[in-house]
Amino acid sequence: MTEQYVTREEYLTYFSKLNGLRERIVADLPLESDIKILDLATGYGYFTIEVAKREPGAEIIGIDISQSDVNVFRRNVKRLGLADQLKITKMDASCMDFPDACFDMVVNFMGLEDIHMTRGREGVEKTFVEVSRVLKPSGFFSFTVMPPEEMETEAQKIEVALFSYVCNCTWLASCEYEKMLEANGFGLLTKRSYYTGKKLTSEQAREEIRFACENVPKIYEVKTPSFEEVWSRFGTKIEEHGLGHYSKVVLFIAQKVGWQG
Repeated sequence: MTEQYVTREEYLTYFSKLNGLRERIVADLPLESDIKILDLATGYGYFTIEVAKREPGAEIIGIDISQSDVNVFRRNVKRLGLADQLKITKMDASCMDFPDACFDMVVNFMGLEDIHMTRGREGVEKTFVEVSRVLKPSGFFSFTVMPPEEMETEAQKIEVALFSYVCNCTWLASCEYEKMLEANGFGLLTKRSYYTGKKLTSEQAREEIRFACENVPKIYEVKTPSFEEVWSRFGTKIEEHGLGHYSKVVLFIAQKVGWQG
C-alpha cells in the first residue's frame, strides 16, 4: 500500500477525523435500535459519538481511567447535544463496577494498548474477562487494534514500536487477542482491516512524541523517556519513512457464546 503525508492543514484536526476511519468501522458494527453499549477506554469520545450518530436509539456509556479524558468527553458530548444519549464515568476497564449481563455490546477503538500502558498484559486479560461478564448472552464485543505482525509499511511498523517503547502502549499479536476471546467464551465473527492511507511527517511526529513524553506521566502516571532519547532511537527512520498515524487498523467482532464464571 502507499501512504501520503498528512498536510499541515489536515494535521490541526486530523486525530478527530482520521480520514473517516471511525465512521467506516461503525458502519460495519452489528448495531440495532434500543441497544445498550459500553465503550471501553473511550478517551475523548470520538468513536462513541460516531456510534451515536449511526444509531440514535442506542444508549451508550463510556468509561475511561483518565479524569482529564472524561472531562474532554463531556465537553464534546455537550457541544454536540448528545448528553442525553451518551454518558461517561471514570472507571478501570480491568475491574468494572457494572453488574453481570447488563450490556448488549461492548466496543473499543484503539484503547486496549492504553489499558496495556496502565495495567500491563494482565490488565488486558482481565478486561476481556470483565467484558464477558458484563455482556448479555449472545452479546457482541468489537475492538480495533494494530497487531504488530499485520503492519505493512515501515511507517506503520515504526508507530507500533515507538509507542510501546515510549510508555508501554503496546498492541498484542492477533493470535493473542484471539486466544483471549476464546478463553472467555467468545466466537470470532469478523476480522477486517481498514486504512487511512496517511502518515505523519517528521515535524508532525516530533510534536506527537513530545506530547506523549510530556503528558502521559501527568495523565496516566506512567513514566516516559525524554523526547531526546526517543528521537535518538527512532528519528532517523521517521525522517526516512514517516510515522504511521492509524494508517492501518484491524477490527475484531466477536459474539459471546458462553461465559465461564
